[in-house]
Amino acid sequence: MIYYCSNCWSEISKDTVKCPHCVTDQSALEQESFIQKLIRALKHPEPSTPLRAAETLGELKAKEALPYLIELTKASNDLFLVKAAVSSIKKIESKDYANN
Repeated sequence: MIYYCSNCWSEISKDTVKCPHCVTDQSALEQESFIQKLIRALKHPEPSTPLRAAETLGELKAKEALPYLIELTKASNDLFLVKAAVSSIKKIESKDYANN
């Protein structure tokens, strides 16, 4: 199994406490909310992980993810990922319209 730093996505060993590349304390990242972890996963190097993260953020209607999803639609060349991000943006925004 491959393990990645949750900050810079460099490969690390399973028992790494501080990433040797960016010096981020991996245990500190474990304290983040699920939404924050999903937002971080939008930049994961394994292609299906950002796709699943974008879809999950939409299902959760995670409003705080909107800027990251919008940026993803501008920065990504992966049409499947862009489609997932747009779909999630629509789901999140529909929550706002439903409450007005």
